[in-house]
Amino acid sequence: MSLLFDHAVVVVPSLAEAVAAFREAGFTVTPGGRHEAIPTENALVVFADGTYLELLAARDPEARALLREQAAAPDWDRRMHAATALGRRFLPLLAGRDGVADLVVHGAPLTRLAREARTRGHVLTGPTPMQRTRPDGVVLSWQLLLPHAPEAPFLIEDVTARTLRVPDAAAATTHPNGARGIGWASVRVPDVPATALAWADLYGWAPRLDAEGATHFMLGSARLVLVPGAPAGACEVGVLGVPALTARLLDWGLRSHAR
Repeated sequence: MSLLFDHAVVVVPSLAEAVAAFREAGFTVTPGGRHEAIPTENALVVFADGTYLELLAARDPEARALLREQAAAPDWDRRMHAATALGRRFLPLLAGRDGVADLVVHGAPLTRLAREARTRGHVLTGPTPMQRTRPDGVVLSWQLLLPHAPEAPFLIEDVTARTLRVPDAAAATTHPNGARGIGWASVRVPDVPATALAWADLYGWAPRLDAEGATHFMLGSARLVLVPGAPAGACEVGVLGVPALTARLLDWGLRSHAR
């Protein structure tokens, strides 16, 4: 099964604020919609190479503030243990910092990948159904496969046509700042060699070393780079074709990749 880079999740303080910030930086932003299984809404920055940035916000800022208070409480781990798989994946993202927070790869069929991965000892939840309603009323459906390790990219398979979820028209994928796609994404992990071996077995990717000794995987034309550090998880994304970014987007982990 070929698994390719689908999108990067960028958690933002409010959707309206993020849409304004990205448009100010020269990006075309496409309205997304509201998720049904989690209390979030989104907008998309879609690129000509088929990848995109998902701007993800809590629908209720007060609920997010409460979630952050709960995350600082001693019983947070107990709460997460009792939560659904979707809650365990997304609630910590909403309770955390703003910026690049997760990565997603796509492939099909996820049922086969899940079955084969479990026979090799990997712990995953799903495929789990999800839906989102676009502002025009169109309901999109897909499935997610969620690895137990929160820093591991999760997987998506479309039920409705992918072009409904990720528009491919030039009006959506053409950006005034010249952005063309995602060139690389970085993920902090506690142990680079161990993670590289685990992900090679889970996803079927071949780990590589670049000239500087960084461990990475090639997902089509995008590089997924493993870097040691904490907290574990996605932390930066390099956008192709953009000569410079605003300070706000830099704070959110976006990086320019002008080539």
